[in-house]
Amino acid sequence: MKPDDEIIVVCARITTPLYIPDNATGRCRECGCGVQFRPHAPKGPRMCMECAIDLIDDGAKVVMTPRMREDLETYYRKKRH
Repeated sequence: MKPDDEIIVVCARITTPLYIPDNATGRCRECGCGVQFRPHAPKGPRMCMECAIDLIDDGAKVVMTPRMREDLETYYRKKRH
């Protein structure tokens, strides 16, 4: 379906408010829906989780950058307090 070395940035669909206030936004390359992602996410085509599930089912490797993980941990830590 896609070259093994192509990076697809899997994103959440846009919510109101955004999951993390400073998220960037764009469009899913498959269905065109609005998506949100961290401003420092890797460059590459963006795809919503709903469209990306087929790639994952086909064995695509899914990774998260250390900085994205830190952002999520900080967000959930603040949310609990």
